[in-house]
Amino acid sequence: MKDYSIDCLTERHFLLFGTITHWFAKYEMLMQQIMATVAGSDYISVKLLTLSLNFGQKHATLFNLLRHGRLPFDQYDRISAFLQVPYALLPLRNDIAHSIWVARPPSNSIQPDWIFNYPPSILPVYEGLGEPNRHFMEHIQEEACYTVADLDTVAVNLATNYSEFREYLRKVGLITP
Repeated sequence: MKDYSIDCLTERHFLLFGTITHWFAKYEMLMQQIMATVAGSDYISVKLLTLSLNFGQKHATLFNLLRHGRLPFDQYDRISAFLQVPYALLPLRNDIAHSIWVARPPSNSIQPDWIFNYPPSILPVYEGLGEPNRHFMEHIQEEACYTVADLDTVAVNLATNYSEFREYLRKVGLITP
């Protein structure tokens, strides 16, 4: 098989990047199906109406529609909890789609290149920390550092949550089987 690695990325990284991206697409489909049900419309119409929206915008649109549709609080809260999993991982998905990845020694990790090239003009100033920019950068560099095992865990968590979410939506009648 041809080696598609680019610098520090292996085929496994690319497989996991694709898997994570695909799970986000599946979550978007579920959000659009819920919107269609709540609005009394069909999925294709909602898909076309929300085609140009990114994940965060679809998330906001869904919750605006749910509030308007007067969904029971328990269902609203459960949907919110299920969607918190991909929403919390949105920065990773955006980095997968829009960043160049570089090696992060010493733990066989990778992270987006932008972290090392952060414009100093937009770094926050923390009073009393001495070298605030250095502290901020160390925190950011640690937060966005991923091993293959980390990415695999993310993919598994997205898949597990998606399955439970989909089953819940079927049970409460917000999507059809």
